[in-house]
Amino acid sequence: MLIRGTSNLMKRRGIRVLFTIFLSAAVGAAVLGGCAPEPEEEPEPAPVPIVIAPEPEPEPEPEPEPVFTLPLTGEEVDEFDPRLAKRPLSVKIENTPDSRPSLGITSADVVYETITEGGITRFNAIFHSVIPEAVGSVRSARNSDVSIVPEYDALFVFSGTNSQVWAALGNTWINYIEEGTSGGSLYRVSHKSGPHNLYLNTEKAFAKFEDRGFPREWVWQKGMYFGEYEGMDELGEADDAIEVFVKFSGSLFDVKWVYDHEDGRYMRFIGDRAQCDEGGDKEQIYADSVVMLAIPYVGAPDVPGKGQTWNMDFTGSGSAIVFRDGVRIDGTWTTDGTHPPVLEDLEGNIIYLKPGKTWFQIPYDISPEKVKVTTGHIQYDDPDAAVSEESDEAAMQDAINADVNE
Repeated sequence: MLIRGTSNLMKRRGIRVLFTIFLSAAVGAAVLGGCAPEPEEEPEPAPVPIVIAPEPEPEPEPEPEPVFTLPLTGEEVDEFDPRLAKRPLSVKIENTPDSRPSLGITSADVVYETITEGGITRFNAIFHSVIPEAVGSVRSARNSDVSIVPEYDALFVFSGTNSQVWAALGNTWINYIEEGTSGGSLYRVSHKSGPHNLYLNTEKAFAKFEDRGFPREWVWQKGMYFGEYEGMDELGEADDAIEVFVKFSGSLFDVKWVYDHEDGRYMRFIGDRAQCDEGGDKEQIYADSVVMLAIPYVGAPDVPGKGQTWNMDFTGSGSAIVFRDGVRIDGTWTTDGTHPPVLEDLEGNIIYLKPGKTWFQIPYDISPEKVKVTTGHIQYDDPDAAVSEESDEAAMQDAINADVNE
């Protein structure tokens, strides 16, 4: 009995001990659980950088093809042309009825027409973009050439001249050949009578210039202005110029330019007869731009037995009228003698010439009192200027037959 009771007592004590241990462990766990530190927050992940791919480099644009412009016509050529580095050729050409038609005149880039003696007119034709094989009829130089030729740095060919023009040429740097120094490049033809039968072989002329040490290389410092004229839209019907009449002296030399709408150029007539080139296809003379310049004719000292000639100074400034695309543009011209005249309208804007051939016309007078515009035509009043424009037909014929040379 004692043993059994002892055994039961021990069992009960064991249970109490286990309970106490369990309770202590539970309380300890609770205490420990209540004092435990907050769990650390996990750090936010670092932002992932956004990488923007650079835009691909654009393909380089191809270099534009160089464009070369012929300086005396404004016409473009795709590649460098040897003509661009060669000096122009200036030739004094006759315009009398006995000399017509002229040979090679339609190849000229620029032509000046001025009055010589007796009311006759003569051309200074400047060749550059096209050099014909032959040119004629070649006649004597005049005072006007002394200031025209340097504006183009041209090589000059003429038959001869008078003592006054020889003296003026001697005071310039103009490189020239004339009949006595041409080395055979000037020759006589049989199908025309003298003195209207002197012609030029251009290839031989260039060889002679080289023999004389005259350089052919050319650096064009300031050219003529070609392109679209910005003031064209402001012109009205009153500015139309379908027919341009240039009063030089009389019926043998007065000029009419008629605008050809289809080709966009002015066709040249003497009276109602087309003036043509002597060349194989007998092409009618034409101009893409016709320019009238106001330049005084100043009487030169008389050459005994040779008639009245004129001094003309193409440097400075003056009035101008430009005809292109069938319209008239009034303005001014200016040059210091080292380049062709710069043309400006009455607002001071550049008057751009139409690319192609340009003819400069220098009659006695282009003042508003002498020029009228009616229904698209240019007409002159009865010319009674300080310098008479009426020419005695007999005196004119004498001037045609007798060149003013010494």
